[in-house]
Amino acid sequence: MINYLQVENLTKSYGDLVLFDNISFTIGEGQRIALIGRNGSG
Repeated sequence: MINYLQVENLTKSYGDLVLFDNISFTIGEGQRIALIGRNGSG
């Protein structure tokens, strides 16, 4: 399988608010990914 996107050890924060803490994932051919939050979060 061909990897189109690979993310390793991603951390994102705004001030003291941590959104992602050390997440990793790979998206391969034909795969889909979604980040889902509470209503009004995006």
